[in-house]
Amino acid sequence: MISFPSIRGKFLREKGSLSFSRKEQNEREITMIEKKHKVFCIGLSKTGTTSLTKALKILGYKTKHFPIRLLKYTEEGLKFDFAGAEKYDFLSDLPVVRFYKELDKTFPGSRFIFTTRELEEWLDSCNRHFWPGQILKGDFWFNRLHKEIYGAIDYDEEKFRKAYKKHRQEVLSYFSKREDDLLIIDITDGEGWEKLCPFLDESIPERDFPEKDCLYSQIFKVFSIQQFR
Repeated sequence: MISFPSIRGKFLREKGSLSFSRKEQNEREITMIEKKHKVFCIGLSKTGTTSLTKALKILGYKTKHFPIRLLKYTEEGLKFDFAGAEKYDFLSDLPVVRFYKELDKTFPGSRFIFTTRELEEWLDSCNRHFWPGQILKGDFWFNRLHKEIYGAIDYDEEKFRKAYKKHRQEVLSYFSKREDDLLIIDITDGEGWEKLCPFLDESIPERDFPEKDCLYSQIFKVFSIQQFR
């Protein structure tokens, strides 16, 4: 029995060919289904973006949460690797928030999901979250990105509140005459398959909607380092 990191599960090598279990074959077939349109999540961090990414993966989309490697920093500023985005059906979180208008023009016919959350709850979650800028103050990519989106490299209630309102206003204004291209969903308030699947023209899976924190958040829920703020 041989295990490779790039392949989930285990497989048998028989007569020079790979033999997957029936379950793994089904999973691989689902993930290889070509989707009719790309989908982009344009909600800020801490609004259920990780759960949504997991949900899209369940539906058979090739997903990437917080696609760091698609960001490029040049002398002219922050750039996005649109060619690299070709291989994904779904992208989410801040890199997408920063470039959703350009992604819209680059991939016509795409659909956009705006994950939202009650403002005070979102601020509280951001306050409890670990931001790298708490301890790393240099000119790092994450500090540049957070500065562009939130106006700060670490949690600042006034700046985050302003950024939240500004982003919401811009999204609603941008899609004001294209309501069919935008889904607004509050996963933290219990909205899930019943709202998501009709928007994507997908059947509702016979399983619960995922509730998932990114590994990064899980770690810092256990090991709190807010004392460094």
